[in-house]
Amino acid sequence: MAHDYLDDSWIKLGVLKRQANYSPIICFETVDPKRIYQLKRFVLSDPEFDHIEHVFLYDPWDGLGTLRPGPEGPQFEPYKKRIPSSSPLSSRMRPEGSVELHALKAVLKEVDSHLKTSRTVFIMQNISEVKEYDTGFQAALRSWAINPQIMAKGSCVMILTQDAALLMDEFTKEFTIVVSVDPSSWEERARLIEATASALDVPMDHTKLESATVTLSGLNLHQVESILLESYQRSKNFDPDIMKELKSEMVKRSKILEVEDPQYNFQDIGGYHAIKTFISKYIINVLQRPEKARHFDLGLPKGLLFFGPPGTGKSLFAHALASEVQLPFINLVTENIYSKWLGESGQNMKNAITLAEKMSPAIVFVDEIDRFGRRTGTAAGSAEEETQRVFSQFLEWLGKPDRTAIIVGTTNVPEHLDDAFLRAGRFDYKIPFLYPGPQARLEILLVHLGLSKGTTRRRVPLEMGDEEVREMLWRDIVPLTQNFSCAELEELVTRAKRIAFDRDKDALGSQELLEATRTFRIDSAYRKRVVETCMMQARKYTDDQTFLDAIEEENKIDDNVEKNL
Repeated sequence: MAHDYLDDSWIKLGVLKRQANYSPIICFETVDPKRIYQLKRFVLSDPEFDHIEHVFLYDPWDGLGTLRPGPEGPQFEPYKKRIPSSSPLSSRMRPEGSVELHALKAVLKEVDSHLKTSRTVFIMQNISEVKEYDTGFQAALRSWAINPQIMAKGSCVMILTQDAALLMDEFTKEFTIVVSVDPSSWEERARLIEATASALDVPMDHTKLESATVTLSGLNLHQVESILLESYQRSKNFDPDIMKELKSEMVKRSKILEVEDPQYNFQDIGGYHAIKTFISKYIINVLQRPEKARHFDLGLPKGLLFFGPPGTGKSLFAHALASEVQLPFINLVTENIYSKWLGESGQNMKNAITLAEKMSPAIVFVDEIDRFGRRTGTAAGSAEEETQRVFSQFLEWLGKPDRTAIIVGTTNVPEHLDDAFLRAGRFDYKIPFLYPGPQARLEILLVHLGLSKGTTRRRVPLEMGDEEVREMLWRDIVPLTQNFSCAELEELVTRAKRIAFDRDKDALGSQELLEATRTFRIDSAYRKRVVETCMMQARKYTDDQTFLDAIEEENKIDDNVEKNL
């Protein structure tokens, strides 16, 4: 397949900086096989490299070799170093009096003279880590970076790796041109999809092409092609559901991000009308009316902070929001970011941010955002330094003006959040999720019984008619469930169904619902204190007074329930 759909701008950026004598060392951060192949083709064919005398390639497995143009692309030829017969290496000589070089230290010493005496390009690939005391790798880079002979000859060293920080310390990076390579641009994915569809004779109109291009965002070109080919093998087509499934599997391998397909919408969430109205007005409308938003220079909302006690529907609401605005839902698995290995936590966070941004606009869900902790001012020890580094990375991402990911963070303990999280510009809105009030509890129970209009939940078989059930719930169940969480109301319905099942009944009745309610124990005194704390937090963190008034009105204490019966 032709590769004319590939964007060479990342290579040209590195070459431009080399021409400006910033450094003869260029580190390209990519492990995409298509990008690696692209770089080799570029070096062997671009006019900028017409006068190159040697193009060396080093791979830990293949050792040192030279690159030559071939009928099917760049060809690797092992480099053979001639060894005098008197050399101690003569016992390991090839018959022609030469030896191949595999050890990195020996390779660096061999290439050193070529870089200084002839115009040479030295490419290193598939290097994930180096032991400085064995190889002298960083010392070689620092020496080459300031060597006047290498500068004068126009030689260049190109390193392909996932992350420059894995190979070199900050001091060495200062001597290096570091280029972060985009996994894939919109145009590259679209042209790759078109080329693959043409090669496989898969029908592809504009709508299907645009949908597939969006679906495969955030992936590198090798991953995009692999998904297209696997989808074709399974369905003889580029099936959207198969592609989403395969993408989710690939992203999940990182163990830091998960792409989910939200199953529920706002109709599946009972109550919380003040929150639904607020989010619909200020978030969903902006996303669904982009022309009007641009007219007022109104950008996408950057972030939402949901806070409140456990079980109040914060996570479910985030899923439903993604469904309502029809954006991908990306779960940032915070517990997998931190690693015992030095440097890995920061790398995990960097990879997560990069990938999430490439898949955006999307809802990026960060559960228990307080896991990121607080700034301590001092960092005692490497572990604490790593924690602070991750905190700083996440905070910087939150504050980026060009961030396209819409971050939805949740916490049960907003008082544990660093003040920097709560400043304007990080989270646009701070939204309290309190225990549901009387009307909300009724609606939540109806949702879990499958009686709510528009819900996707399955209807529960009932002995009573819909209106009779509604009246019974309001009269008998709602008053007994004051300060129940949303999760506990769902569990209450489940327990009632279990009772009916145990009694071998064909339908659920009022007796089972009442029995489940009366035997469901919560600590009422503790819950009352939680409610008071939540209201204090809402008044402290929520900065929209109209919205706060609506929240308080919706969550009035249930003393007046009986008056409304």
